[in-house]
Amino acid sequence: MITATFRGMPGIGPSRERELWEKGIRSWDDLPESGPILSPRLDERLRAAVNEAREMLRRRDLKAMASWLPVNERWRLWPRFTAETCFLDIETDGDSETVTAISLFSEEGPRAFVRGFDLDQFPAALARYGIVVTFNGASFDLPVLRRAFPGLEVPPVHVDLRFLFQRLGQRGGLKALEKKLGLTRPGTVEGVDGWEAVKLWRRWSAGRDVAALCRLVEYNLYDAIQLRPLLEIAYNRLVEESGVERPRCAIWQRGEVLYDVSRILLRLRHAAL
Repeated sequence: MITATFRGMPGIGPSRERELWEKGIRSWDDLPESGPILSPRLDERLRAAVNEAREMLRRRDLKAMASWLPVNERWRLWPRFTAETCFLDIETDGDSETVTAISLFSEEGPRAFVRGFDLDQFPAALARYGIVVTFNGASFDLPVLRRAFPGLEVPPVHVDLRFLFQRLGQRGGLKALEKKLGLTRPGTVEGVDGWEAVKLWRRWSAGRDVAALCRLVEYNLYDAIQLRPLLEIAYNRLVEESGVERPRCAIWQRGEVLYDVSRILLRLRHAAL
């Protein structure tokens, strides 16, 4: 979808982009090298911007692409940049902004960072990615993380699924949205919510309840893992709404990470005992 994107280029807003698509210019490659397109004032600027965008894409320069692509259209970068994307979710202690657990999920698999064990390794792990996907991360996760880790290097592209789904007419929290879309979780964490996660952390802090700690981390891992199929569902629906012919994403299945999650929890259990 990114190569069909003209939004954010000089003089191109939603209506101009749709005008280009309706003229049959549905990708950068369709843009004629000469002749009229929109107007004498815009045409050469548009051609120059498309050439610049091609070069950015060739270099896979997400920071440069983020400089012209509108925030609410950065979902279009998926799935061209799957290897550079991570899905993120955090948990806190409930009384303050003390971060208790952070989960990242990427093409390399899931990873958990837990207070008292390896939380300090999180900034270096996050810095490897160019896109971060959250649910309500603009209001919660990222501000909390910036305060918890001063100088944190956040990926240049942030896709907040809360706002993508609001755009699609779907409101509510992450768990409610999952249920509406038929996404399930393993029985061990089915029904756990944010307040239960706080109580699990308190049980670990007060009494070194290892089972509670592991359940908290498993819940947090699936908060991050579930974001991938949600992004793919949103991507497919937004592509369909655009009217531009582009391949749809296959919806990712969590069965691919069951072993990885079990291995993370086993290592955590051993470290906590």
